[in-house]
Amino acid sequence: MRILLLSAHYLGFVLWLGAGVAAMQVGAAMRGAGREETALLVGIMGRLYRAMVLPGALLTTITGLVLTLRLYGGAISAVGYSPALMVMQGVGVAGAALALGVSFPAVMRLARLDPTGPHAEHFRVLRKRVSLSGMVAGMLGLIALVAGAM
Repeated sequence: MRILLLSAHYLGFVLWLGAGVAAMQVGAAMRGAGREETALLVGIMGRLYRAMVLPGALLTTITGLVLTLRLYGGAISAVGYSPALMVMQGVGVAGAALALGVSFPAVMRLARLDPTGPHAEHFRVLRKRVSLSGMVAGMLGLIALVAGAM
């Protein structure tokens, strides 16, 4: 069972971080794009978040919590947890919360807005929010990945 949980955990963070990097590239391509291209790129970013970032962050968080709860009954609970494991857990949950609570809803709202017209200012604000929250969530996920490798 542990092998299955670890495999699902690894698959989840590959989906989450890989799609996050792809979404960052799409966001960078939006800077110089015209109106039609921006609408297309926002749609691509929305599909990336819906199909890969959301399931990846959920899968990583859920399997991470299950793996953590399975540690409580083992021999490691008497000795204590390593600091790297605690960093991985804390930073990973914070990154997933940011990705699921801020980035994902903002991208979904962004995909429904027209980049020009009456909602242009709201589009710009949401785009900046997606950019910043996605970057921070990705960095937290990367820190969790490095801490887990220690």
